[in-house]
Amino acid sequence: MQGFLMCVPLYIIAVFIFGASITAGLFVFHVAVVPLIFKYSKTFQRSLIFANFAQWPFHIDYEDPASSGIEGGRNITIEYQSKVDKCPVKLGIWHILPKSCYEKLKGNFDDSSDKEVLSRRLDDELANSNRPIILYCHGNSNSRAASHRIELYKFFQKMDFHTIAFDYRGYGDSTNIQPSESGVVEDSLVVYDWLHTTIQTGHGRPAVFVWGHSLGTGISSHLLGNLEELSKNVLDRPKPLPQAHGLILEAPFNNLADEVANHPLAKLVRWLPYFEATFVSPFVENETHAFRSDAHLARAPDLPVLILHAKDDIVVPFCVGVKLYRSIVASRNSDDSKVSLHAYDKAESLGHKYICHAKDLAHVIGEFVTKHR
Repeated sequence: MQGFLMCVPLYIIAVFIFGASITAGLFVFHVAVVPLIFKYSKTFQRSLIFANFAQWPFHIDYEDPASSGIEGGRNITIEYQSKVDKCPVKLGIWHILPKSCYEKLKGNFDDSSDKEVLSRRLDDELANSNRPIILYCHGNSNSRAASHRIELYKFFQKMDFHTIAFDYRGYGDSTNIQPSESGVVEDSLVVYDWLHTTIQTGHGRPAVFVWGHSLGTGISSHLLGNLEELSKNVLDRPKPLPQAHGLILEAPFNNLADEVANHPLAKLVRWLPYFEATFVSPFVENETHAFRSDAHLARAPDLPVLILHAKDDIVVPFCVGVKLYRSIVASRNSDDSKVSLHAYDKAESLGHKYICHAKDLAHVIGEFVTKHR
């Protein structure tokens, strides 16, 4: 017993020393190693931005949207030669019918013995539709089959809109190569081009709206803000693609540098004297991953823009959405007639992903689409 009692203080001292060593190691890692990785590792930066390594749910049957809870949907594949990565790229797309169209064609889906006939019928519905079309650019991680995205598609369907939802390279069933800003914008451009080629075969031109969420706001802003230049340089078009009827930005940021600086996790390192130099400046100086929506949208002064942002969003703080709104208005010499910010109070608990649950969303979107279609 006496020997045991003598060992207890030694044990406590050993635990204290060992614990102190771990604490010191973690502190050094926190203040030295993490900033260096963040500043100099392009791979780490890319993984943080796109998070395409996170894929849930598993084992999705993209060929059958109904298996993911989508009624009136079909799968489409586009293949093209990427100028960015200089390789073939395949993109997976879902086309989801408006409620009225699906109810009219439900029998065709029930008897899907001839998929080619159904596909041609749906091409005709899209080309000759008098219903608005939403091209959806999703945020980082997961795929077009993520549950919160499917909830939004169902909202679009109830609004009687066509929905075009797709996965960028590195996501879902699209070609598994590392995404970059120029790469995912190229993917979005190709889908936008395919959509306009399809609808131009009809008797009229349906209204096309682009909806971006989170990282998708940066992608869609880059796309529409530079549509003329991208049409010429990437698609080799003699004439630019038609501008969208409107851009809807859900939980947007003004640029990636400000998003990083204002992210809640930045509080862990904001006290460091070299915070700006190591955590923020890589995205100010980085031409590869900057997502400068404020600068891009300044180049599209006539594009109607609707910003939706929840004040309890902890992933993309409300303040950076406000910054984007103010920068767009400033770029138009204070003419905000086509720019609006619709904020949701914290009490509604909509957070980053669930503005689709907002009670007034149908009214807000309906009013915007009716005004600009």
